[in-house]
Amino acid sequence: MATYITVADVDAILGASWAPDDKKARSVLQANAYLTSLNLVGIDMDAIPEEVKQAGAELAVVASEGKLYQQHTEGSLEAKTVKAGSVTTSKTFASIDTSKSTALPDGVQFALGLLAQWRTSGFSFNVYR
Repeated sequence: MATYITVADVDAILGASWAPDDKKARSVLQANAYLTSLNLVGIDMDAIPEEVKQAGAELAVVASEGKLYQQHTEGSLEAKTVKAGSVTTSKTFASIDTSKSTALPDGVQFALGLLAQWRTSGFSFNVYR
């Protein structure tokens, strides 16, 4: 796992009161794990850009609130009805679309926006000739 931010970095960016002292180390660890999982490209690890540090700080705050790796269980209730002749059947079910970024906490969305230039699409690949 890469280390993009430290507790000292987050304290410098957001002030020392961003989280209780007992949660800071774990929150920064989770933020670094999240950043590492994004497979950011083109970042000089000896001189981390300020945008990446800011994104890491935002992720650390979300992690300190217990929302970075939280499962989303809210969705919409949907119903479908089918009629064939005199027979009618209906089905009611819950639906959640986790592929949309709106399902993410606002701090995570902000961090992903800050990191856009270093992120690569999971559906893209390099072609060398």
